[in-house]
This record gives sequence, structure tokens and C-alpha cells, in this order.
Amino acid sequence: MTDLPDTMRALVLPAWGARLELRELTRPDPGPGEVLIRLAASPINPSDLMTLKGLYSVPADPPLVPGLEGAGQVVAAGAGVLPKTLMGKRVACASAAGGLWAEYIVLPFDRVVTLPPDLPLGRAAMSAVNPLTAIALIDEARRRGHRAVVSTAAAGQLGRMIRRRGAEKGVEIINIVRRAAQVDALKAEGARHVLDETAPDFDAGLKTLCTTLNCRMALDALGGQMTFRLLEALGPRCDILIYGALSEAPATLHPGTMIFKEARVEGFWLSQWLPRKSLPAMLWTLRQATRALKGGFAESSVARIVDLAEAADAPAAYAADMSAGKTLIRLSDADLGVAPGS
Repeated sequence: MTDLPDTMRALVLPAWGARLELRELTRPDPGPGEVLIRLAASPINPSDLMTLKGLYSVPADPPLVPGLEGAGQVVAAGAGVLPKTLMGKRVACASAAGGLWAEYIVLPFDRVVTLPPDLPLGRAAMSAVNPLTAIALIDEARRRGHRAVVSTAAAGQLGRMIRRRGAEKGVEIINIVRRAAQVDALKAEGARHVLDETAPDFDAGLKTLCTTLNCRMALDALGGQMTFRLLEALGPRCDILIYGALSEAPATLHPGTMIFKEARVEGFWLSQWLPRKSLPAMLWTLRQATRALKGGFAESSVARIVDLAEAADAPAAYAADMSAGKTLIRLSDADLGVAPGS
């Protein structure tokens, strides 16, 4: 590792809710079973926005380096045969502890996935959070015997992946969006069932669709009052998986509806779902996600690419228009293979 710098640049969150700061930090070294990755890019996700506000489960208090997923190249390996097999490989990676809005990160070797040669690093950087969540949520629906589900925040990148993954697996999706223009946009993409939550007839329309499609499951990215509205529309013995908190408000439920519908409302966190799988099953799931990044259900549009040195305000810009596409933070001079608008 003699050709590697002793320090690295990183975006640091000094306090919950504070503006990010570009700092020079000591570059980490890999220990036994670990690899050092020179990162090329990392996206901004809604979960990152929650992290910045102190509303996401991370194991440390500020100051900390945010960033939950990314891609790059393995440039050093700790002791062990398996880490050394990754030397020089292009990889996608993720960490529930954050740390990827930096030039380098150290991770266990079994938390990285080697990339096919035709997959650009820019797309690979978006291979974990959204694609794996879409895979997991549709898998959960099918495991529980549901063939129709309601999906909130359906105009976002993850919402679109859920719809496309559902189509692949034979699960009908009722898509809920927040603006009338998004109804037209999703229908132009081939969505059959799209409802605007701000429309005066939304609740009646949702209940009618749930009855017609025998829909008894919802995937809720919002929380707040939306959870109540979903439960009122769904059929008996229904399931609601809350996997996001975009409303930043407590989920609302009516106990009578809960009781008489025998409803089940649960939280879903990818960081707990994936590690419960065996190592072969986990690797197979990760491979499904990376294969689907180019021309498959997991392909995302990129709205902006921002250099690390100029990225302190990028989360706020992304939050203002999340449905426009992903914001990538460029972390090195590596070719990302994507451009804004692609």
C-alpha cells in the first residue's frame, strides 16, 4: 500500500441536521478479512437524507461520514486468501454504518460484489439500496401469497423499480403518487393503476381498486396519515410493510380497523433482511441486483453528478426533486460511464 495516500477527502456530518463539511481524514487500512476500496461514486438516497437528520439507525453519533452504497476498485487487502482474490477488481459495496461519501472505505470482503465488465461504475454505485429493497419487498409479497400490492411514493426511483420487479414476478402494483403530473408520467411508462393521493376521490378510488384486485398488502414508504388511509382501503387479513418515513410523521392507525380486519403492520429494514440469508443466497440476491442495473428492473435515471468537493449542498438539491432521478457524488476521476439525463 506504499503508493496510496495517507489521507483522504470525505464529507463529514458535524452534527445532526448540520451542513456537510469537506474534511481531510486519515485513510483507513484493511484488517484481516477486509479490503480497501478506492470509491468512484456514491448516490444520495432517501435513507441518506434521514441519516443527515438523525432519523436513520446508524451505529455512531456525529461527526460521521454518511453514504450507504457505492462502487469502486479494490486497491488493498488484509490478511486472508479470499480478500486477496479481490485485489484490483471493480466492485459494488454497501455499509449500514455509512462511510461511503469518501475517497476510500474499508469493508469485509463478503460485503462487496465484483462487477461484470460491461457494467459502468456509475450504475454499479446504485446497486444496493434501491434494487435490493425492490427485490426484497416483492419477494415478501409473494412469500405471503399476495398477487397485488399497493406501493406508495411510486414516482420515485425505488417506486418504479418495485413496479417493474412486480411485473417480472406476476405481482400487480397499485401505484400511489403525489402529483397529477406523475399519474400521466407513470401511465406513459406502462403502469396500469396509478392514483394521485391529493385527488378528492383518492380514498374511494383506492378502496375500489383494492376490492377489484383482491389487494391485501401495501408497501408504505411514507408513514404518517398514509398508513391510516392504506389500512382503511385494504381487504381483511392485510399486511402493511413500512419501509420508509418520507412524511417524517408517526404512522397513524385506527385500532378498530386493526382488530376487525386482523391487520398486520410491520417495519422492514433491508439491513436486517439481507443478513438473515445464507451467504450463497445473499450473493445470489446481490447478483440479481447488479444484473438488473443495465436494461433491467433496477435501472435508474441519473439527474446530477456532483464532484465530492462541491457536494455539501447536494442532499438538499436532491431532496427538492427526488423523482427527477438520482444524484451521484463523484469520488474519484474514474470513468463512471453515465451522464446526467441517462
